[in-house]
Amino acid sequence: MSCPGHNQNKARSRTYSITKGCDRMIITTAPHTSYRRIWQLSWPVMVSNISLPLVGAVDVAMMGHLPDPAFVGGVALGGLVFNFLYLTFGFLRMGTTGLTALAAGAGKRDEVASVFIRGHLLAFICGFGVVACLPAILWLTNLTLTASADSLSHMETYLEIRIWGLPATLANAVILGSLFGLQKMRLCMVQLLTVNLMNILLSMLFVLGLGWEVAGVALASVCAEWVGLGLMVVIILRPSQPMIHKIKSVSREQLKDRAEWSKLMAIAKNLSLRTLLIWAVEALLISQAARIGDVELASIQIILVLFGFIAFSLDGFAHATEALTGQMVGNRNPSGLRIMIRKSCILAGFTAVLISCILFLLKPIILPLMTSQPELLHLTSQIWIWVLAIPLSAFLAFQMDGVFVGAASTLHMRNGMIIAFSVFAGLISILSVGFFDRHYLDGLLFAFILYLIIRGIYLVACLPSVMRLSQTSGS
Repeated sequence: MSCPGHNQNKARSRTYSITKGCDRMIITTAPHTSYRRIWQLSWPVMVSNISLPLVGAVDVAMMGHLPDPAFVGGVALGGLVFNFLYLTFGFLRMGTTGLTALAAGAGKRDEVASVFIRGHLLAFICGFGVVACLPAILWLTNLTLTASADSLSHMETYLEIRIWGLPATLANAVILGSLFGLQKMRLCMVQLLTVNLMNILLSMLFVLGLGWEVAGVALASVCAEWVGLGLMVVIILRPSQPMIHKIKSVSREQLKDRAEWSKLMAIAKNLSLRTLLIWAVEALLISQAARIGDVELASIQIILVLFGFIAFSLDGFAHATEALTGQMVGNRNPSGLRIMIRKSCILAGFTAVLISCILFLLKPIILPLMTSQPELLHLTSQIWIWVLAIPLSAFLAFQMDGVFVGAASTLHMRNGMIIAFSVFAGLISILSVGFFDRHYLDGLLFAFILYLIIRGIYLVACLPSVMRLSQTSGS
């Protein structure tokens, strides 16, 4: 379908084009996606994503300069629980991205708007539902996590405040999913930078300026999430935005479409189990380190913050892959999909090597920024080799996640995570027999590296299923 006045020759010569004057959104694809196009989609996400773990790094740095390691441990445990709650509903972001990209690639603009509305309905229902369950969550958390009494006390303080930002966090995730699926990466950058930079500034104000310690860190996150949501609502509801006209025209019958709800629920089921296992990996790392001592717990938290920097840097390519995969599956372009996957993996692999080199060279600068505690500095320096291995072992898993999210093919993601987690948990069980010391900490990190490698290799083996989908799917 074409619009009056639409220059089809220009559309063929470019990798990406959206016709705004039509009743439908049409994404046209050149036979092969260029490195330049992948980079154009990746860099805004990479820039904004760096600010995500920076929030955690600033929080850890401020807690790390307080006199007791339990402050770091409490924020680590509180962040672990909140991230579990958020990631449990991670299907809202990933499912929205996949379904939006597929609908846009197939030219179904009405369905793009319907996916947006369904996602927000679920986000607010789930978010406020979790807030109502906070007492039960605190009880269960204290029952299952192992840490010192001080760390657990700080964790409760953090969660009692931070939980009120969850509805906004989930709604922001749906907005991000829609923007990723529509390849509007610069708007994603606006949202993420607004939320995260405000979070950092408020954390510094509340903790360093007002002395609110753990409560200040939690309150800063809540304020930033709600302000970020308000900003994106204002941007999306502008009259000049084409999406708002389609949102207003979505009928109740479209929103009640059982087939589309079933599709979303199937994605939710697979991704929720996968998310549970991702959280379980971090929970095992943190809880097992806590069994050794508070210093080991704090060291693992520093490494996980750095893992966040690594993951979010590489995720720029993964998010570009999500959008391009959905576009090509929707357009039924298997040859373009194959070449795009190869090129995006090359770019991500090169970036992973670069990150490892930077971490090696900047170790004397990074560690003192994270903590001033001599014992914690010494231990983290000893296990730094594992930090250098993380980018090289993780980039393939992230890229393959992008492919399968973009194709809304989540069953293989779930199965791969089950296998990787089983190996991780089994190895930890073997290593934990008889000793809990520095060598056990090395064993924990080795198991974590192996878990990342298995995730990537399994999904590579499942790529033929996505290729078949790109040959048959038109929606």
